[in-house]
Amino acid sequence: MSEKTGSRRDETFSYDQCPLKNREEIRILTLLEHGGWPNDSIECTLGTHVLSTALDSDQNPYEALSYNWGTGKIDRWIKISVGNSKPYIFGVRSNLFAALKQLRLRDAARPLWIDAICIDQDSSEEKNAQVPKMPQIYNGAQNVCVWLGDEQADQGSGLAFNYMRRTLNLEDFDRLIGDSRTPHEWTALESVMTKPWFSRRWVIQEIALAKRATIHCGTHQIAWSDFAEAVALFQEVKPETQIISKSNSIMQPNNLISLNEFLYDIPRLAATQLVNSTLDIFRKSEDGLIMERNFPLDVLISDFSAFKVSRPHDVIYAVLALAKGVYSQPKRSENLDSPIALSSPVTSDPVATRFVEKLTERVFYVDYEKDFVEVCKEFLSYTIKTGKSLDMICRPWVPEEATFTKPEEATSTKPEKATSTKPSWLLTTLHTAFRIQPDGKYVRKNADTLVGRPNQGERNYNASSTTQVLGFRFGESKQRLSLFVDGFIIDVVDKIEACANNGKIPKEWLATGRWHDQSANPPERFWRTLVASRGPGGSNCPRFYPRACKFLKSQLYRGDISTMELLQKAPSSIVIRFLRRVQEVIWMRRLFTTRRNFLGLAPQESKKGDLICILYGCSVPVILRRHGANPFNTYYEFIGECYVHDLMDGEALAIKRNQHRAADGNHEDPMRRTFEIR
Repeated sequence: MSEKTGSRRDETFSYDQCPLKNREEIRILTLLEHGGWPNDSIECTLGTHVLSTALDSDQNPYEALSYNWGTGKIDRWIKISVGNSKPYIFGVRSNLFAALKQLRLRDAARPLWIDAICIDQDSSEEKNAQVPKMPQIYNGAQNVCVWLGDEQADQGSGLAFNYMRRTLNLEDFDRLIGDSRTPHEWTALESVMTKPWFSRRWVIQEIALAKRATIHCGTHQIAWSDFAEAVALFQEVKPETQIISKSNSIMQPNNLISLNEFLYDIPRLAATQLVNSTLDIFRKSEDGLIMERNFPLDVLISDFSAFKVSRPHDVIYAVLALAKGVYSQPKRSENLDSPIALSSPVTSDPVATRFVEKLTERVFYVDYEKDFVEVCKEFLSYTIKTGKSLDMICRPWVPEEATFTKPEEATSTKPEKATSTKPSWLLTTLHTAFRIQPDGKYVRKNADTLVGRPNQGERNYNASSTTQVLGFRFGESKQRLSLFVDGFIIDVVDKIEACANNGKIPKEWLATGRWHDQSANPPERFWRTLVASRGPGGSNCPRFYPRACKFLKSQLYRGDISTMELLQKAPSSIVIRFLRRVQEVIWMRRLFTTRRNFLGLAPQESKKGDLICILYGCSVPVILRRHGANPFNTYYEFIGECYVHDLMDGEALAIKRNQHRAADGNHEDPMRRTFEIR
């Protein structure tokens, strides 16, 4: 049989030949030993096991495979037998085929759980039932085999893995990272850490729940624990220190710059985020048992926004098992509205009713047949109610490939004619601060969000004062893509400047910020706007920011100010820290002034006439665009969050209250209106 085409005499495998008899069963693939020849066909057996029995590692030891599915077509073939049946052919993609070829043993069979084979991917019903079991499956595996790719695709994995092991000898660590003779090792390390596997969202669960894991790349492998420890050590090397010590460094200058940039990027690599998150997601006992989940769902969704999924639903389903306070269930049956069936007399009790309501709020039903917008609404309803904040609508988390159906087409019998229309209150990953490029590099594409990471009880700003979310609901029927929320208009965008493309400050910004005298210190509202009046992580601005800002003015003779170029010639680590913060804030944003003469930063899509609004429960002001001249048909488009100097900590409410007192005889409440956002 050809591994690419199969034999016409072989029958194709059907899951009817290995059915799951009930929801407690899973399939396990056994990879049979081979005779030692590279071109030997891959032969396997497939059987069913009760999940609780399969998890008994002493009785039924198995490993689980974690790999990148890829986007190529199915063009390789393996042989699968069920019991004593004849072998059937089963089609797989090339990356999985390479993994099976490398992982098979010469002297023993190897039981494996592989999602692409052990779950019928063409059956939504089976996926709905099996996906919630994946946390147990990966946690119950003796080992999780991480497959990064075939050796032919990367000849440097062995060099990278050996270098990592050497750095774990702490006596040699400083010498190794400063050795000018090791640029090839750093290049190989970068190649490994930017592999597509690290950017998959499902791998977060797969590696976090693993009791033990090994990373495989071609014929080379390394223990996950060694890999993670080496990555943690690399993060301890500060790039600014490397630049300052350039004059007396033993490294060559041409190696120093590339190494310095790589060291700065390490914390933002998907591989590093994965290493750090798997350490922090759980609190574990000494023997590896999960004692507590540390983060709620909205934190995980935000932290992992750059991690890719092949199906939009998985942006949520892939991290449910990791989240604090929630759990997943298979798609609910028609006769069961909650995981626990309660009789009417019991549910009539107020205490029991509150218990059931609280329990139901924490359940997410895995249902791949459900319209994705409904999945999004369920998630937002949950996180807004539990977090008492609207900030999630300011965070980009929805896969850019996701499609949405217009309300009037939701019941169409011809879905191929349905039009895709994304609600503006769902920000896609096109707006994430960092994105993974086709070459595996993790590069900045946008500014960091102003609302920042969800912190239970802590916020970077407090634009809506201490008010909670008011008027929040989703529309029904033809308004099902509408979000309703209360707030008020505080100002209007009057003048807006060019965008800070790739962190380049247009020279017109300085004039708009009223920094005319080259010898003078920068106006406070201008330099504070450049850093959104915060230091890294939402801290107060360091005292040295105004002085560091003067360095920008000295470079104005070149026209627009490129922060990327300035980083290469910054005179000190202090200036570098300031420039990094400026990049975090201004990248792809636009400077604007308002009719009330406020200064601020807005999304690149903003334009003159857009409304600056305070939404109750949102920690930052937002930009809305009004549509429809008829008051009865008016709706708003959500453009995004914005920074408005002197309006970030509740000042807008004081202004609005004074307006209300001055508006004698006006019975309209300017403090509260309902916005329909589409």
